Parts: sequence; structure tokens; C-alpha cells
Amino acid sequence: MTPSSLNSLSRHRNDDSAPPPQRSRAWLLPVGILLGFALLFLLLFRDRLLPATPVESAQVIAIPGETEITSPATNRDAAVIFQATGWVEPDPWSVKATALIDGVIDQVHVLEGQKVEKGELIATLITDDAKLMLSAAEHELSRLEAARDAHCAGILRTIEEMKGVQAQEKSAIAVQEAAKDRLDRLKRTGARAIAERDIVEARLDYEKVSALVRAAESKVSEISAGLNEKSYETLAMEQMIQAGQVAVDQAKLALSRTEIHAPISGRVLRLLASPGQKRMLGMDDPDSSTVAILYDPEKLQVRVDVPLADAALLQVGQAARIRCNLLPDHTFHGQVTRIVGEADIQRNTLQAKVVIEDPHDALRPEMLCRVEFLEASSGGPATSTRGLGLWIPQAALDGNRVWVIDPDSQRVSAREVTTGGTHDDRQEILTGLRPGERIVLNPKSLSANQRVQASNP
Repeated sequence: MTPSSLNSLSRHRNDDSAPPPQRSRAWLLPVGILLGFALLFLLLFRDRLLPATPVESAQVIAIPGETEITSPATNRDAAVIFQATGWVEPDPWSVKATALIDGVIDQVHVLEGQKVEKGELIATLITDDAKLMLSAAEHELSRLEAARDAHCAGILRTIEEMKGVQAQEKSAIAVQEAAKDRLDRLKRTGARAIAERDIVEARLDYEKVSALVRAAESKVSEISAGLNEKSYETLAMEQMIQAGQVAVDQAKLALSRTEIHAPISGRVLRLLASPGQKRMLGMDDPDSSTVAILYDPEKLQVRVDVPLADAALLQVGQAARIRCNLLPDHTFHGQVTRIVGEADIQRNTLQAKVVIEDPHDALRPEMLCRVEFLEASSGGPATSTRGLGLWIPQAALDGNRVWVIDPDSQRVSAREVTTGGTHDDRQEILTGLRPGERIVLNPKSLSANQRVQASNP
């Protein structure tokens, strides 16, 4: 064999002994992703993919009618018609102890949770500024009173001066009358017996004395006008003194308001002030001047969020039982006192207030409670009032049970009901259903948890 043939034979053997090339497995990643999405799709939408039994449905409706409701004192052992969660709060509200002037807290004399009596000192403000303002107002009042006294002394001096002028006036009038009498006698005697010069002198004396009388009268009028002016000035001073007295009273009131007292007898719910903290009355913050929040522990209620599905069974005066985890062995009795005027669109609830009869001292506001609302009891004196009756089509009855459709899963479940009267093709339901629930009409061969496709009749 030639060397070239040997080389070709050697290369052929090397090619046969080489391992086969590896295949790429990159296709497994997209396949795995697709399978994962398919599995997730089946888990989320399996109820919609599976076949559903078509059924006709109707809604439980609530119609106002005459119902017998007893007083809360007689139905404490009645059956529970629904429950809801609530929170303890003061009844009807808490009370704020407020600083009525601006200032800085000097001392706080109570602690949170402490019981206080009405009028008890809660906190004090720094009093230096208020004391200075009171002292300045008192000194200004004293100055005004002294000025009035000096003014009154001036009036007395003017009155004495007027008396002297009036005496001078009387003297001048007497001299005038004497001069007039002399002049008249000279005139009656005649010019032949009396010299003309004497008559002229008598006339001049009379005119001179008359001028003195007029001057005295003018002086009296001037002093009288001055006294009248001083009287009005006295009235103005009295008004200024009254204003000064008001300023003193305001300063005393401001000083007294540096002590914040409890407006009611109760317990301190929350302290909003500490020594050195400023309290401002004119700020936008509603608690800028609040020192403490108080409540009466003997007056508590529960703020309950009632689901709208159960709100139709709620009414003022309805009895309730209240349980709290703080006192698991204690059951409180209560009564619905009011229902608020607006529902909560986010929670889909309607809020009600349930007063707690004889609350325990351990209860505190914002404690979580469970409230059981009771139906009217058949025992005891009953009163007829307008209530809500639940009605369904008679075709929905399957013996003494009704098939209810869950709105989320569209599956049915059987529920035992208690029936009342009938009207046309409608059946009254006393217990077992709630307003707004959808039920199956003409149920046939249904099983629990069966998926259905509901349609209105």
C-alpha cells in the first residue's frame, strides 16, 4: 500500500471513532413558559371553562309591613339575626379641655387614663405675661380715677368762684338800683331846683353801675358754661374709667385662664400637651389649643359598621349583645340609638351607634367589639311597628329549604328557611335569608356547590 492510501485509511478510522454532535435544548424554555401560562389560565378560569347548569333566579326582596317588635328589656335572650364588628367610643362624644388664651404650658397635673372631677386642675400656663398685663391695667385704671378726682376738685373750685361772682353781681345790682333811684328823684325834682351837672353825673353813675352788672352777669354765664363743659368731661372720664375697669377684668380673666380645669367629671382619654409646649387658640389646627380630651366612662357606645346586606334588618331601639376580647366571659347588653345618615361606599357598610348599658370600668375607647343584633322576642309586651318583611317566589321553595347562589363563584348551596304567610305567588320568609340574595327558581336535581348559570325569569 502506498503512503497516501495509508493516510486516507487512518483519517477514516478517526472519523468513525468521534462522538456524535450535541442537539440544542433551548426549545424547552418557551415550552415551559407556555405550559405555565396554560396551567395558570386553567386555575384562574376553570369555573368559566367548565359547563354550568342554566337555572332561573330571583332576588330576595324586603317589603315594609307590620311586624311585632318588643322592647329591648324583654328580648335579651332572643335569637341573633346578624353580627357586625364595632369599636367602643364615648357616648355621645368626647369633651376637650381647651386653653382659651395663647401661652406656653408650665405644668401638667394629670396623666392619661386618670379619673378627674369637674373643675379639677389639669394644666397651667406660664403666668408672667398675664400678671404684667393685669398690673398695667390696674395702674391705668388708678391713673384715670386720679384724673377724675382732680377734675372733680376743679369743678368744686369753679363752683366757689361762681358763688363769688354771683355775690358781686348782687352787689352791683343793688348799687345799680340805688343809682337809678337817685337819677329818678333828680329827674322828678326838675332842672330849676337841681343843677344839670348833678343830673348828668347821676346818669353816668347809673350807666357805670349797669355796665358792672352786665359784666357780672356775663361772668356768671361764662362760669356756668364752663361748669356744663366740665360736667360732660366728667361723663367722658367716667366712660374711660369703665373702659379701664373692663381692661382690668379682661386681664384678670386672662390670668385665670392660665389654669385649665376639667370641663366634666370623667377619665382622661388623651393628653395633647406637655410642659414647654405652646398652645395657640387662633390656629387652623383644630387641636392647637387642646390640652386634654376627656370622656365619661359611665357613658359608652359602640360604633358598628353594618354590611349593607344586613342593614335592612337594622332599626333604632333594637336590642343587641356586645362582647369584647378584653372581658371574654362578660356579655354587655345594648340598644341601637341611631343610624347615621350616610353609608360608606368604600366599605359597603352603614354605621350604627349601640349604647352600652352598665359599661365595665375596664372598657376603653377604640377597643374592638363584636355586636350581635337580636330579633324581636315573642315574649313580653309587644308593639306593632313598621318593619321589613322578606319575600320570595313560591317556586323557589324546595321543601323547607332554598337554593342560594353565591355571587362570586356562581355556585349554589341549600339553606334551611322558616316560612310565614303567603300573598299571591309570593312566600314570606321569617329566617334563613337576607335581602338582596339571589335564589334558584324551580330547583331540580341540584347538588351542593354545583356551578350554575343564573338568568332572570
